[in-house]
Amino acid sequence: MTGDEASATGIALIEPALADIAGFEEALTRGWSPDPRRLRDRTYVETELKMLRHDRAAFLARLASGDVVATSVPDRKPQRLILQPFWIWDGAFCGYITLRYLSGTTQLPLNVPGHVGYSIVPWKQGRGYATRALQLLLPIAEQAGFARLSIICDESNHASRRVIEKVGGIFDRRATDPSDSPDVIKLLFWIATGSST
Repeated sequence: MTGDEASATGIALIEPALADIAGFEEALTRGWSPDPRRLRDRTYVETELKMLRHDRAAFLARLASGDVVATSVPDRKPQRLILQPFWIWDGAFCGYITLRYLSGTTQLPLNVPGHVGYSIVPWKQGRGYATRALQLLLPIAEQAGFARLSIICDESNHASRRVIEKVGGIFDRRATDPSDSPDVIKLLFWIATGSST
């Protein structure tokens, strides 16, 4: 067992709760963004902090609610995107991981980049936390009816690619993400949900 693997053994996925929101707030205060695409967007982080401090319960409810989206499944009405957010926890807040999907299908709308999104706070990166969190998410996805998950990362994000591959991700293709800059190339992977350990 490597040092990284040993440090990640105490990781758990917990549902966001008011009792634990102080760690999320501290992470925002320290400049972390729950959306890696907005990591350098201080206005976004300040807006999130303002909403959190104004009404903590409403902020948590918003984290767990999906927006109504146009589905990519033919002949179906727009559906609500189901989000299952989890905080990555080692006794304190470490980041988040989210499973997202449309009810009744394994397909995603075109504007949603993959079934999984995650972000680790910078001061806890490099400890194997993202790998362990993704491993812990796979049986949750399997229980929700998924045989495999779509997951993407920026082509330049070598750390995220290693995480995905360590958990059994199989490279599918390169593409762009309609919700991101067209200059950013994405790598698309599939991960079997039955492969968790």
